[in-house]
Amino acid sequence: MSSTCSTCRGTGQETPRSSECVTCLGNGAVKERKTLVVDIPAGIEDGMKLRLEGEGDAPVAGGMAPPGTAMARGDLYVAVKVAADAKFKRSGSNILYTASIPITTAMLGGEVTIPTLDGEVNVKVATGTNTGDKMTLGGMGMKQLGSRRGGTGDLRVEFRVTMPKYLSANQRTIVEMLADEMGDKSAKRIMNVKMPESGTSSSGPREATKDDDPATHRGEGFLKSMWHNLTNHPAHRDSTEKPFTDEKEPQDKSDKPKDE
Repeated sequence: MSSTCSTCRGTGQETPRSSECVTCLGNGAVKERKTLVVDIPAGIEDGMKLRLEGEGDAPVAGGMAPPGTAMARGDLYVAVKVAADAKFKRSGSNILYTASIPITTAMLGGEVTIPTLDGEVNVKVATGTNTGDKMTLGGMGMKQLGSRRGGTGDLRVEFRVTMPKYLSANQRTIVEMLADEMGDKSAKRIMNVKMPESGTSSSGPREATKDDDPATHRGEGFLKSMWHNLTNHPAHRDSTEKPFTDEKEPQDKSDKPKDE
């Protein structure tokens, strides 16, 4: 039986020692650095790989390949790492976005601006929106990689209601008024804004209190005064059951002849 010659390695030729190529040192290939421009397809995901044909290493043949043999280069595989975005998160071809809205917009409803991949859009916020409520903007997500019909994912918006940590005196007065109007008895009150009790009850007329004295309401803030007028507070009613005001009736200064 025959076997490959260990001297020429089957090439039929032998390179004397100390006469190898000084560039490749007899390996038949050299290392070099090369920069390539790679096209990233839309919709690519983190961890995917791109195959660049013919951009890999040249074969290290040394003296093993016969003269004139065409040696093909290998392929280069590029691993893709998608950087995180400050605004959006991703779930496949869908994009996730958290929109912060004020508590007043959540209660009353309104319109907010939402960023997308192609710009900004205005969306309506329903009355009574809570933290965690979601809405979907169809077709505003990422392109679906490999989709023959050019499909795209959705933009899914989740709302988060922002609560103020500190309230001004006017803001707290308004909120306490709202708590009274909605019958919230568990909310803390510090602004002394109270709903007036009914003037009569099943057991008869209620007794007057110090809070019913108009003098105790002099100089109160505008919001308190407005609230007491709207709720027909006893201290803001005169004897004719009309809302109480600090304004005095203008005097008639016209001179009229007296009867003699």
